[in-house]
Amino acid sequence: MTRPTRLTRRQLLVSAGAVGLFAGCGRADQPTGAASGPGFPVTIEGSEGPVTVEAAPSRVVSVGQYRDTDAAVGLGVVPLATPDISTFIAGGISPWVAARLPGAPPELFRTEQGLPIERIAAFAPDLILATDYRNLSADHPTLSRIAPTLSPESGYNRDVWQVTTARVGRALGRTEQATRLVAEVETAIRTAREGNPGFAGRTFTIGPVQANGTVNTVNSTSDASALFLQQLGLQLAPAVVPLQGNAIPGRAVVSPEQLDVLDADVMILTFTTPQARARLEADELFRRIPAVRRGAYIALDLPTTLAIGFPSALSIPFALERSVPRIAAALSR
Repeated sequence: MTRPTRLTRRQLLVSAGAVGLFAGCGRADQPTGAASGPGFPVTIEGSEGPVTVEAAPSRVVSVGQYRDTDAAVGLGVVPLATPDISTFIAGGISPWVAARLPGAPPELFRTEQGLPIERIAAFAPDLILATDYRNLSADHPTLSRIAPTLSPESGYNRDVWQVTTARVGRALGRTEQATRLVAEVETAIRTAREGNPGFAGRTFTIGPVQANGTVNTVNSTSDASALFLQQLGLQLAPAVVPLQGNAIPGRAVVSPEQLDVLDADVMILTFTTPQARARLEADELFRRIPAVRRGAYIALDLPTTLAIGFPSALSIPFALERSVPRIAAALSR
């Protein structure tokens, strides 16, 4: 595979007519703190072909929405810039990342209209993390001209968190740290399961409720949210598995007349707006669901739901702390 031509920062900015546009970015001249050491150059295979990192990166930019930044910060490297997730979480940075920042947070950029390529180039990165970026196939040729760009191993949203952590660790020259971090999180999962033997074999449903009131439920055992709960010993309620899927893989829309299909030993929903929650919880059909009537229904906050649905070495401990006690309480009713 022919290695892409790497453009200089100036060439990229001139080509876009943007020389000097981002000169005021406060962190642009600050290294991200990746450790130097042996093991470079390193070549890592991926869905967009191999990427070669010549030396330990010191200026890292993340374009993945969640898990790229999670993996880097978990390994002690704070990206210079990362996507703004304030649409979902106030402040634009997840609480599990914020808790691990040693100092100033990364600069944030919006991605609703696509990646701000000129702004990314202005940071003069020596590594771009893109294992969690949905449109990487389209943008990879451009990104890889700015800096070596790490793609996922199997494709967007297909790699398990252990694989992502290991790949980012290799690219940063922190393979041993990545191995230790994965082992620590796997131990935390095992401890939560062993500490709650009553979870074994109990059923669950989980899904988001949109602002317009549309109720979705996970209907696939391979969905990330289902996998998280299954690792704790729970099992997806059989009644939701045959439901017809929608545009999002592993999800199904539940009509108002079907709300009773959500019943399980523990029933978990999350809401994108308080109004959507108020409307659904006032619905008489919803209130008749056995799980709701006995208090086994959990309205899970959005950050915790995202931590479960986009698992990483940082989000999983957060999700365990925030969800396991509530599940245990629900199952006791």
